[in-house]
Amino acid sequence: MPANFPYTSPLAVSSVVETQNDKFNQPLTLSQADGINTMNLSCLLCYQASPTPVCHWCEDDMFFFTSQIHGCNLLKFGPVGRHVKHSHYDSLSVLSLHTWPISSLVHQLKFTHSLAAGKVLSHWFVHKKRQCTLSVPNILLPVPISAWRLAKRHYNQAHVLCQHFQVHMKIPISTSWAYRKGFSVQHHLSRSAREKNVKKTFSLTAGCIDQYFESSHLRDTNNKAPFTVAIVDDVITTGVTVNLLSKLLKARYPNIHIQVWAMTFTPPPKSTLIKDC
Repeated sequence: MPANFPYTSPLAVSSVVETQNDKFNQPLTLSQADGINTMNLSCLLCYQASPTPVCHWCEDDMFFFTSQIHGCNLLKFGPVGRHVKHSHYDSLSVLSLHTWPISSLVHQLKFTHSLAAGKVLSHWFVHKKRQCTLSVPNILLPVPISAWRLAKRHYNQAHVLCQHFQVHMKIPISTSWAYRKGFSVQHHLSRSAREKNVKKTFSLTAGCIDQYFESSHLRDTNNKAPFTVAIVDDVITTGVTVNLLSKLLKARYPNIHIQVWAMTFTPPPKSTLIKDC
């Protein structure tokens, strides 16, 4: 990087974001929050020398949803809300579109064991949530993967993201709230095939979030705000999976408020959002 070309990225070590939400109002730096060595790195995308995991040239090429332009709840933003199934959850927060270059980071996290990519994505998402006016969830719920997939991959990418959110936002995680049966994958299925598949794939566990739900009510007897959960996934395509999980949750806990957090949204082929990328 030329010496006369100063640049400060959201991922820079000195980056401190002010927030209106006191719960999130803590200085967040890459070295402190994500534990990444910021010296002698190459960019995860273009492999050029970079003091941060993603260089500012690649970062400048990315499209990010912002609360100022798109709102905090993307279900109310037509180009997204019209294309995701959302009859059982209340809000949707997404970092970006599932297009290059950010889709490469998601792929690295999901298929090549790049936990550094997960740290970058989660850091950007925390930066986004600090500017969001939606209520802070009581608990994070990573979308489960099958036991076969977990044995093969050795981690659940949604849980990895939740772990970073937990560090920065101080929100507990439940990893035993639901489980996934079978061996099938969904990223190559059509919308109708996904709907048929998820109905026989996901189930809630016996205890689910009982301990968090009950302890919250005992602790906050005078608090009339609804108990809020955030279902966390890496990619939203049709919304079928998170909608089914939300339906199961609301059947057992009728009064809870459900948010969905995802790193990327896969736009339809003719979406007007693609022009913005």
